[in-house]
Amino acid sequence: MAHPSEDPMLEGKAGSLPVVARATGITLSGVFRRAVRVYGNRTAVVSPDQSLTYAELGARASQVGNALSALGIGHGDRIAVLAENRPEYVETYIAAASLGVTVVALNTRLHPGELAYCVQQAKPKLLVTSAALIAVADQFRNAVPSVGTWICYDGNDRDGYLGYREVAAAAPSSDPDADPGAEDIHNVLFTSGTTGRPKGAMISQRAAATRGLRLAQWLRLTEDDGFVGWVPLFHCGGDEPLYATFTTGGTYATLPKADVETMFTLIERHRLTWTLLLPGVITDFLHHPRRENFDLSSFRMAGGYANMMPRVIEELTKTMHIDYFDAFGQTESSLLVAHGWCHPGIEPSLRKTPTPLMDIRLVDDDQQEVDVGVPGECVVRGPTVMSGYLDNPEATGEAFRGGWLHTGDVLVRHEDGTLTYTDRKKYLIKTGGENVYPAEVETVIAAHPAVQEVCVLGVPDEHWGETIKAVIVTSPGHTVTSAELVQWCRQQLAGYKRPRYIEFRTSDDMPRSTTGKLLRHELAALPATEDQRVQ
Repeated sequence: MAHPSEDPMLEGKAGSLPVVARATGITLSGVFRRAVRVYGNRTAVVSPDQSLTYAELGARASQVGNALSALGIGHGDRIAVLAENRPEYVETYIAAASLGVTVVALNTRLHPGELAYCVQQAKPKLLVTSAALIAVADQFRNAVPSVGTWICYDGNDRDGYLGYREVAAAAPSSDPDADPGAEDIHNVLFTSGTTGRPKGAMISQRAAATRGLRLAQWLRLTEDDGFVGWVPLFHCGGDEPLYATFTTGGTYATLPKADVETMFTLIERHRLTWTLLLPGVITDFLHHPRRENFDLSSFRMAGGYANMMPRVIEELTKTMHIDYFDAFGQTESSLLVAHGWCHPGIEPSLRKTPTPLMDIRLVDDDQQEVDVGVPGECVVRGPTVMSGYLDNPEATGEAFRGGWLHTGDVLVRHEDGTLTYTDRKKYLIKTGGENVYPAEVETVIAAHPAVQEVCVLGVPDEHWGETIKAVIVTSPGHTVTSAELVQWCRQQLAGYKRPRYIEFRTSDDMPRSTTGKLLRHELAALPATEDQRVQ
């Protein structure tokens, strides 16, 4: 007779079906395992100096998984990774998923004190870093007592660090003996922390696998597609394309940084087809003086946020004859909550279609759904939503109030069901009793032929309480004055929405996140000076 814990019929009588739940759950480990078995001889991961087939990658990841087990890392434990994109990072993700171990993916651009905070919150047992970042890791090493084992991807000649390849080589390449579940936390991705300390969004294996599947389906990826992976793997824009690529048997190229000429080289060498092109990278990609020296004919699409630089997107699609997918999403809910296509040479419409397996509502402050055409906060639910913030029940409860994940983004729904992004709810400017969303003003200014990029923000004002400042990057070869931009705004915006201050900066002088997004809070911290005031 079967033991009750092994008999789903008996468990059903007790009101619980854990055996059935395990059999019907989707895991990222299953996605990886299938990819290795089905696409074994195809190229899986490349870098400027490496190339691995799915079979080779699978064997190496199995060694890493068995090595982690030998070091005492098992189901439910956490490990941290502080490294640039590289094949070994992908191996670590696969190995951890196979064990039901969580990867705490650390932002390499954070200050050592911020990294210490993240590691203290996560309490990983092991930390892996690289030679390029070992000096950073050493600065917070004594502040994170939970970490018992330190590993370097680049060898064991560093004091106090085990060599990653040496540790893995001593382990067997057989599949690790583990059985992860759908709700096991695959990774922790920390938010930017622009309004306080970073929060760790916990992404389950179920959510990660579904994110990859949806991205692959919505972008129509096949085994002939290859992703240029310059976006860090500690970001949803880096890891979700990895899962999508492994779902379809394509190639994932790891780049340690966003070097455009290296991108061109890998696109030509491996016939790569798509990537994310975001502010800070897109203009370099488009205007690089040696671009035409490379065969980029395989490259068919890019993606990102068209509302940030619509004129540049139009130029990109026309010049390279590619499509651009205009995405809306976030770490907590996935890279692709809604998106629209920008076709070659066509001005981006900025309207986005909700993606499959995502229920979306636009609500007011009382949680009531707003009418068509009325701005409302986007709240979502679905299988790609995070499992909460790491060890932060208060923040989790606030984010999930009413049973929906509150994105903090304000959108407008149109009669045809498409959505238009308005702005972050917290960025609302209140000037003289009127509400102004910066994105509305940015859209108008960005349409000026001399403007490459713009960021609009609120600054204190003695008379109005708050007024509007625009920070402008001009397009190469163009000039424009503050007075001309004000006149441009007068023709298209209500008077209270036009900027009272305008500051000009170069693209290199704009503070950005690792994905190229402008850090609005850093610009807002700078003073609005008299020489920037416009009439």
